[in-house]
This record gives sequence, C-alpha cells and structure tokens, in this order.
Amino acid sequence: MILIYTGLLLILAIVGWLVQRRVGRLERKYSAIAKQAQQVALEPAYKAGNRLDPCQLAKRHYQLGLLVQKRDKAENKVHRWQGFADRFRASTNRLKSWKGKKLPYTFGVVDVSCLMYAVDYAGVGHHVNLAQAWRWLMTLVGHG
Repeated sequence: MILIYTGLLLILAIVGWLVQRRVGRLERKYSAIAKQAQQVALEPAYKAGNRLDPCQLAKRHYQLGLLVQKRDKAENKVHRWQGFADRFRASTNRLKSWKGKKLPYTFGVVDVSCLMYAVDYAGVGHHVNLAQAWRWLMTLVGHG
C-alpha cells in the first residue's frame, strides 16, 4: 500500500515539476516579447531632426501591432498554464492530506482485491478459503 502511495506521489511530483518548468519557460518567453514590444514602442519615430516618411512610420506601427499581438497571445498562454499549475498543485496537496485519513482504507481495499484476483487467477481458490483457514488456526490453538 505504501509503495503504491509513494509511487503515485513521486509521479505527481515529477509531473508538477514539469508543469512548473513549462510555466517558467513561457514566462521568460513572454517577458522577452514584452520587452521587445516596449523597446519598439519607446524608440523615437524621428531621428535627430530627420523625419521618417509615412511608409516607414506605417511599417513601424505594423511591426508594433504584430509584437503586441504576439505578446498578448503569450500572456494568455502563461495565464492558462499558471492556472493549470495552481489547480494541479492544489489537487496534489489534497491527495497528500489523505495520508492518514482515507488512504489506508482505500489502498487496503485495493490490496485485498489484488490478492483475491491473484488467488483466483492462480486457480487455488478451493485451497485458500476462510473455513479451511479457521480450522487450521483452531488446530494450532488446540481447540480442534
């Protein structure tokens, strides 16, 4: 039982680490795109008395618009993954809190079910039964 629980927690910890790593990577990507968009937005349109022609100005606005769209898309992706990571962490913490409450009973039932299946699968069900075990116990105690 404890091995199943420990294995499950280990798998959940690895998945949680991978999700957090993904969130961190997306945050860095978003930060780089936002910084690039901020630089384009703040660079002066006119350079040292020279006026840009309208085509250059339109091109700059178009590039800024593309960067802003890319930034917004990256921001939405970060928020979605962060929300998933928070929900995953909360569900993992709820499972960890089962440790001394419901979990022993739940995995006890799983253990007994697996044992019963193994006995039935092996074809020794007629040798392994409660009445025979009770008679054997009584002969050991001396009441039989």
